[in-house]
Amino acid sequence: MVPTVRRAGVAMVQVLLGIATAIAGCASTEMTHTWTDPNAKGKSLQKVAVIVMAKDPGLRRMGEDTAVTQLAGAQAVPSYQVLADTDLRNMDAVKAKLAEQGFQGALVMRLAGVTEQVSPVTYGTFDGYYGWAAGSVYGPAYLETDTIVHVISTLYALPDGKLIWSGASKTFDPSSARQFMTDVTKAVAKSIQKDRLVL
Repeated sequence: MVPTVRRAGVAMVQVLLGIATAIAGCASTEMTHTWTDPNAKGKSLQKVAVIVMAKDPGLRRMGEDTAVTQLAGAQAVPSYQVLADTDLRNMDAVKAKLAEQGFQGALVMRLAGVTEQVSPVTYGTFDGYYGWAAGSVYGPAYLETDTIVHVISTLYALPDGKLIWSGASKTFDPSSARQFMTDVTKAVAKSIQKDRLVL
């Protein structure tokens, strides 16, 4: 197994837009870590803003819309509808607008990075492997590469801004940005709703 190779932010957007995927249609997402404030279980937040931290506005809108559809039961609202052109880096402006509209919580999702996991191709017999390797060892097919997209998600109670849930996820070989966001938000929503943090 060759160690993972970190890629630049531009490559992250390319992967999420379906440009640089390795194997289409084989995506899978898993939550690698979650934490819940034990005192927040059963809090049942009703009005939650969904904020996807992404430089690409189209990716942000698609991610927030997808997340909203997964939070069934809650009044989840994509932040682009609430914040409009507000700079997401302006925390005070963001908090002020969310407070004005009575939001009880904010789910923030951030694209943490993209890695590549490279594995050597193996065969069970000498004949099988040697015949394949002789023709491909100098070509790009010599190694199998899995693209892994990492996302950090956090849920805050408003207006005090207290962290009540956090989770890290990784998605293998996303086939498209939409499918990637659907898989991630399904996993996040399932974890949040399990502890009844939102309706």
